[in-house]
This record gives sequence, C-alpha cells and structure tokens, in this order.
Amino acid sequence: MAVDTTTPRSRRALLAAAAGGLAALAAQTLGRPAAIRAADGDPVLLGQLNSETIETEIENTDPSGTALIGHSGTDGTGLQGLTSAGVGVSGGAGTGTGVYGFSGTGKAVLGHSESGSKPAILGDSGGANTGVQGWSGSGAVPAAPDKVGVFGDAGPDSDAATRGVYGRSGAGRGVHGSATSGKGVVGRSETGTGGYFSAGAGGTAFQAVGPVKFSSAGLKTIPSGSASALVDPGVPITTGSKVLCTLQTSAGGSTTVKRVQRDPIAGKFTIYLTAPAASNCVVAWFVIA
Repeated sequence: MAVDTTTPRSRRALLAAAAGGLAALAAQTLGRPAAIRAADGDPVLLGQLNSETIETEIENTDPSGTALIGHSGTDGTGLQGLTSAGVGVSGGAGTGTGVYGFSGTGKAVLGHSESGSKPAILGDSGGANTGVQGWSGSGAVPAAPDKVGVFGDAGPDSDAATRGVYGRSGAGRGVHGSATSGKGVVGRSETGTGGYFSAGAGGTAFQAVGPVKFSSAGLKTIPSGSASALVDPGVPITTGSKVLCTLQTSAGGSTTVKRVQRDPIAGKFTIYLTAPAASNCVVAWFVIA
C-alpha cells in the first residue's frame, strides 16, 4: 500500500504513536536490569546492574569479622563470579585458607569443566608439598607429605573397608601408575599385605608383562664334592613356607635336588642333593610364604 506523505497527521494520532513507543520502551526496560553508568565513588544500587572502571573493595576492620556475605534462597546462589577468560572467583590468604567451602548435607566444593583438555579441579603446590590432599576421619588433619601430587588418608581406622584412595573403571583402569625410570605403583604394609589382587570367576588376579623380580628368589652354588648348601633367603622362613628348588647347571651324572630342610628359628633352609656334586652346580630357589 502506498504511503500518503501529503496528508498531515492529526494531533490525536501523534499522541497515540508516542504513547505506544513509551509503552514498548517500558516493557523492554522491565525485562532486564539497566546498567547504572554512575561515576566511580558512587554508592552501589541494589537490584541494578552497576558499572565501574576500577575495582570495588570492602574492608572489615574486625579481626574476626566477615567483609561480605551473599545470601540467596533455597536453590539460589549466594555469591557468583563470572569472567570470559580470567578467574571467576579468587580467594587469597597469607597463612590461612584462601577459599573455604562448607555444606551441611551437600557438596562443600564442586568443580565442573566442559573442556576436553583441562581438569575440573587443579591442585598446584608451589612449595613442593602435596597438590591435592583428601582426608576421611576424625581428629586433626595429618600433615601432607612433600612432593606428592595426590595424597589420600582414611585415618587410623581399624575398619578394613576404609580406603585412602579409591579408583574404579568399567572397562579401563581403576588405578593407573606410570614412571619413566622409577616405580609406577608402590604398595607397603607394616603388618598386613602390601599389594592385594583378586578376581572373580573368569578373571585374572595378577598378570605381568615383561620380566618379574622377586626378593624371595635367588641362586645358590653348591661346590664340587658337597651334597648340600645352606641358604639365607633374606625373607622369613616358617613352617608354612614353600621352597621350590631346581638345578640350573649339571651336578654330574644323575645327581639332582633331593629335598629342602627349613629352619624357622634361624630363618634359613638347606638344599640337599642326591649325591655329592661332581662339579660346582647352581640351584635356583624360590620361597613362597
């Protein structure tokens, strides 16, 4: 339809158009908080988007007071910090705690990241102490060891179900350890079992790829003319110890290993041949507790 530019608009039409424009502007304004372009030094206005060009600092001179408290409803957020590429929320302390999280029945601190190459939570110890420490138990939190990436401690609990660190996976690795020239995984127990492996029906409790070394295994040379040799294995010998022995070199003729005599008191055992060795012979031994 062509627009008639020659016909003058009535006063009533002009007023109606102006009222409509004001109504649209009001509706748009109510839909979002307007930025307050106040000058630096002006007070903070509640319920408004405040804008500044320098940081705002709140100081509480009370030695045990709180500088700022953010409180929200049941499912809201008490305090939120946003940034596009910087740090959303930063907390710092000289000798205290930089950031502290507490929850009655929920999660005290939750880290979530959508990145495929960045961790949700990163612990970095610039003083060569522990990067991340986990403690489950009562009493005082133990001191963190030096040069440890992740340290988990379940406390001095007598319950066998406690776990300092627990790893689980469906088809992958529950716990993975890797080292360039050291030990990938080390387990130690003072009176229990340093490393325990179990498997269900159809599984394998322990599998090794590559050479295997045992401190409870070794070689013993029986000199020519002797029919026995005493071995100090360096591991406890009990009445339940199983000692496996086999010749590695010929003892001459049909001479072979006859038996092993264990001495639990001395912690040693003696290898006996069926006859004196015609020449020096080497016997391999393996002690199974």
